Amino acid sequence: MIKKILITLFLFYSALAQQNQMDQNQFMLAESYEQQGNLGKAVEIVEGLNKKDPTNIQFFNKLNTLYLQLKKYDESVLLIESRIKIVPQDVNLYGMLGSTYYTAGDRNKAYKIWEDAIEQFKSNQMTIRIISNYAIEKRDFEKAIEYLNLGKALSKDPYLFSYDLAELYQITMRYREAANEYCNLIKANPAQYQQIESKILSYSNKPGAIDETIEVVKKFKSYDLNFSYLLARLLIEKKNYEEAFIIYKELDKKGNDKGSELLSFANFIYRENAFEVALNVFQYILDNYKNEEIIPAAKLGYAKSKEAIFVAKYKSANPEWKTFFIPKAADGKDVQPVIEAYKDITDIYKHSDVAIEAYLRIGILYEYYLNDIEGVENYFNIITENYPMSKFNSLALIELGNIAIQKGRLDEAEKYFKSVTDLPRANPDDRSYSNYKLSRIFSYKDDFESARKKLLAVMGNLKDNLANDAIEFSILLNNAKNDSSNLSLYCKAEFLTEQHKFEEAKNIYDQIAQNPQAFIFHSIAKMRSAEMLVANDEYSSAVSALTVIAEEAEKNIYSDKALYLQGRIYQYGLKIPDKAIESYESLLIKFPRSLYLDEARQNIIELKKKIS
Repeated sequence: MIKKILITLFLFYSALAQQNQMDQNQFMLAESYEQQGNLGKAVEIVEGLNKKDPTNIQFFNKLNTLYLQLKKYDESVLLIESRIKIVPQDVNLYGMLGSTYYTAGDRNKAYKIWEDAIEQFKSNQMTIRIISNYAIEKRDFEKAIEYLNLGKALSKDPYLFSYDLAELYQITMRYREAANEYCNLIKANPAQYQQIESKILSYSNKPGAIDETIEVVKKFKSYDLNFSYLLARLLIEKKNYEEAFIIYKELDKKGNDKGSELLSFANFIYRENAFEVALNVFQYILDNYKNEEIIPAAKLGYAKSKEAIFVAKYKSANPEWKTFFIPKAADGKDVQPVIEAYKDITDIYKHSDVAIEAYLRIGILYEYYLNDIEGVENYFNIITENYPMSKFNSLALIELGNIAIQKGRLDEAEKYFKSVTDLPRANPDDRSYSNYKLSRIFSYKDDFESARKKLLAVMGNLKDNLANDAIEFSILLNNAKNDSSNLSLYCKAEFLTEQHKFEEAKNIYDQIAQNPQAFIFHSIAKMRSAEMLVANDEYSSAVSALTVIAEEAEKNIYSDKALYLQGRIYQYGLKIPDKAIESYESLLIKFPRSLYLDEARQNIIELKKKIS
């Protein structure tokens, strides 16, 4: 008897499984029709499946989706209502029903269904969130906000709805209300601070958002230190560093951080190029704290801030707009206080990382800003000889290589740059720069094959800032394979240019440009010759040369660059704004795909503001 029952059950479940498989095959067929755009056929199949098994949620959802795609709203309503009779406690069904009416254009009916559901299931706190999500799907944010606020009023835990509300206020640009919700969340649970700070900062750059948010956060400042941190962070976003500094001083005292928060703040605003404020913060730390752990870093930050302020002043007085120029030596009284700040570090913190970096910075100041390359090697040699494992070793080697090129000692320069490429721990940017410099050195030595090989190491990473220069140089080397004599001449001129011997370099560029056999080099030689004139302040001659290049249009790939440089000469060299605007506007018209378009437009805007 038992055996017969087992056989019967087995046959029953086998038949059931077989039927289920057949239904699934039919369902997959319907999906295939749907993907092909034959919605009518898909509906026909799924209607049959749903009629056979009205409890199957998969069949129900697919059928409703198809009805909505076909705009059969009445059928969708009947389908959902029949499902409600089967599962009357499923809140989602009321959301779907309201959504169908909403899509059909009957918003009042939709609202009534949603609100009746809220009233019917208000004991379930998730009801309002579910219904509000259906309103959000229809981008009816105001109605969703209304429902969520109702949820806050009804709920024992009003913060259950605050995240959703804050995000909706953010979407609808009601930043004051969003900030209020987020601040209440922090107040209720301070552990959420980091997460909420990220959310606030994600929209703080929207018009008006930061001011409204700061206004709200200030009202919460007395509740918890987190609000002071948040306020300071928002003030930094607004670039109101002075007010942020006041708050960080308060935080440092309240938290007994012994200057560590202030040091982090100072380093942050230094990276944001707010050097004057950074200098004041570093100075405050040095005046008020004796904590040996932070003082060395504060001294280095102080010296670097002084250097950055000096460099900004120096660059404003130098023709940075030129492609090539000889930097004027800075006034010793401007540089010496910076050097002394670094020497103070090397004297007190010998053999430390801050001292090693200070040696590097002193060398760079002498090399680039005092134009003193005679004794400057000593500072770099201290690093390369005594601290070969330091992260600053590769930078010191690079500077020694650059000095060797300036002095015309190419073999020595090659040795320094090769040392960088051989360093296992060299920074990728330093290694890339050294490979590029090696390619230039090899070209100066007429070893063009070695130059090409070194360029391959740079061109491999298109994100590298030097990649474009490497590609341009590589194209030149490859195109000139069969013209080694003119290539050698061109590279000789490039070497003279790097040594700031602009007059000598120009003579060679002109020789190449006038040689009918050197047609590969004509475009770049003409451009370089004009750039040499600019470097030597021969602006009128440069404008004439650049005009000729610009008029060659598509015959010279540097035509757009020539017009751009011409505009720069009028703007900064000759100081004739109208002519500068004319050159930039000509560039916009003649070369609509030029790489210089954005800069030209910006320069036009600035010049017109000054003229008006």
